[in-house]
Amino acid sequence: MCLQYLQKKILTLVLAFVFAFSLSSPALAEKGLDPEGDALAAQQVAAEQQMAIQEKEESVIPSSVKDMTATASILVNAGTGEVLYGNDVDEQRYPASMTKMMTCILALESGDLDRTVTISPTAADIECTRVRPGEQVKLGELVYQMMLVSDNGAAIAIGESLGGSQRRFARKMNAKARVLGMLHTHFVNPNGMPDPDHYSTAHDMARLAAYCLQNPQFRKIVSTKEKTIYYTKPADYTTDCTNTNELLWTYDGCTGLKTGYTRAAGACLAASAKRDGTELIAVVMHADDEDARFTEAAALLDYGFNYFQNGSRDE
Repeated sequence: MCLQYLQKKILTLVLAFVFAFSLSSPALAEKGLDPEGDALAAQQVAAEQQMAIQEKEESVIPSSVKDMTATASILVNAGTGEVLYGNDVDEQRYPASMTKMMTCILALESGDLDRTVTISPTAADIECTRVRPGEQVKLGELVYQMMLVSDNGAAIAIGESLGGSQRRFARKMNAKARVLGMLHTHFVNPNGMPDPDHYSTAHDMARLAAYCLQNPQFRKIVSTKEKTIYYTKPADYTTDCTNTNELLWTYDGCTGLKTGYTRAAGACLAASAKRDGTELIAVVMHADDEDARFTEAAALLDYGFNYFQNGSRDE
């Protein structure tokens, strides 16, 4: 039970108590009692209880979580959507390459992974890409390349192939975001390159991640550590891809998801892990550096497994 829920529950009880006293005030007054004073006393007791609960909740949060450099973060139960921890979860920030989770799921849901994608000059003319103009590759292979090595050109090529242009594909992305309840998100490109109109939040990225994990093909892709990508043109051309998500090697039970980094966004990471049947999703945005995003996401996951899954918190 997260802190925010407890606070709301206590506030509801207080309001109900005060309301009940207000209804009975005339009768109590006739008996010489002070209903207003009793109501205020009840509010004070409730406030003290709320403070005690908050102090208890905060006391179990480890310093590795309290002292994170990420300016926005969230930990959620992937199965239920319950928020287990959050900091500025609805503040809009650049999502960087975590954006590619949306590009990936739209590609998978297109049901046309065998279609041939021809790399355009636009897709090849961007930083952090391996694609070259005129190359041809199956959509399914290109999706792996995009997700494993965070290839920006691959993301553009996917968007152009499925939408006709980046702008039209972004419309598909935004339509899907609305369906998923990502109310604080707006996309303008398929790769997450900085743009004032391209933004999201930690909570929305967690919503997207939870949805994507329901797709078996997505799960397979984001849990893949290494893969050789085969192109159809040039014939016999291949490129070896190693997943940029270091937690796949270092964190027990890690199941994905996606890294991100730009100067504007800072270091970002959506990470998921599953232990004893429970899967958690941690999202960190604008961490100090690429190492911090991994250690801080791992700290959130540890906190979740240690204090929530294992019953170390009060229900």
